[in-house]
Amino acid sequence: MLGQPDHRSRNHMKPQTVPSISSYFIEEIAVGVDHTLGLTSSGNIWAWGNNADGQLGLGHTNSPVREPQTVPGIDGKDIRQVRLYMSV
Repeated sequence: MLGQPDHRSRNHMKPQTVPSISSYFIEEIAVGVDHTLGLTSSGNIWAWGNNADGQLGLGHTNSPVREPQTVPGIDGKDIRQVRLYMSV
């Protein structure tokens, strides 16, 4: 399961705490087929999951991104909502 350290990622089929962002207040979550965005109360976005096409906005295409990473370049932008769009 992405977002979990390897030792915690097996045999969990229900929601789990994501340790690396547990100290942040996550106001909103956007979940795709295999990637996730979390918006904190301070307006930062954390992203993890499949990033083969750069869909996490992290500036690279390393995939998978197992641990949440902050999306660069949006500090101080007063982000209030996250959404995932799927192209057909």
